Amino acid sequence: QGQKILLYSAGAALVISTLLSVWLSLSFTRPISRMKATAQKLSDGDYTAKTNLVRQDEIGQLAGSIDTLSGRLSEAQEKSRRQEQLRRDFLANVSHELRTPVTVLQGSLEAIQDGIVTDPDLVKEYVHQMLIETQGLHRLVNDLMELARLQNTDFPIENAPLNLQDVLMDALRSAERLAQAKSISIEKPSKAIAVAFQGDYARLKQMLLIVLDNAVKFSPPKTTLRVDMNEHSITIRDEGCGIPKEDLPFIFDRFHKSRTEENRQGSGLGLAIARGIAERHGIRIAIDSREKRGTTVRFQWGQLVSSENETV
Repeated sequence: QGQKILLYSAGAALVISTLLSVWLSLSFTRPISRMKATAQKLSDGDYTAKTNLVRQDEIGQLAGSIDTLSGRLSEAQEKSRRQEQLRRDFLANVSHELRTPVTVLQGSLEAIQDGIVTDPDLVKEYVHQMLIETQGLHRLVNDLMELARLQNTDFPIENAPLNLQDVLMDALRSAERLAQAKSISIEKPSKAIAVAFQGDYARLKQMLLIVLDNAVKFSPPKTTLRVDMNEHSITIRDEGCGIPKEDLPFIFDRFHKSRTEENRQGSGLGLAIARGIAERHGIRIAIDSREKRGTTVRFQWGQLVSSENETV
């Protein structure tokens, strides 16, 4: 009887140990097989693949590392796709902007060369139009070069001590000449505020003048442009047509133009350049606009930008 019990016990122990061995084997081989399959998918370019294993041991840690790698590769792939799309859009926009003036120049020159246009007054008109198109091409090329420089972090900009109030007043003096042609008055800051800053004087003036120029361009005659300044911000308010709501998210994109008559002659690079200058100086640009009620542009720096970033 004792031998039978011993035999049964040994048999049961053998079965249990066999089952435990199989279970332990599967508990190791299955996750390893899953991780191997995931790694193979990643190597094949499927960066959405994940192990989805949740374990509290070394295998779980390894699986978590693979999933983290998968997520980072997926983000990098998406970023690469966005960059490629931006590159294609950029080339398409440049081609579009160049096509019209080049076509006008070619057509005008061929008309003069082939003797289609012979009247001196008409020839003079053609030459005048070609000059206008050439000037537009010159502005476009300059804007493209400026934007490329600003987006290249290796390209140095001046970093000298300056007073932002001096920069603003200088920009306002330039803007006044633009405003006078439309009988637009500029209301300057009521009190002098010296703001010490480190940066590139000429580019900061350019940044402000781009916005002031837009404010004048899109404002009706005999309106008022209001400019305020304090220790941490400059605010420019106009009484213009405003920016359509659907255009606001793209207002700083290269070559973006709102569908207005005033915007047809621009390159669509002005605000992109302004933002590039601002970013190189740690300045944040915020725009609030409502159609037929005007636009407010605010330049913020220092503690105000830091506190807002922390809030976000």
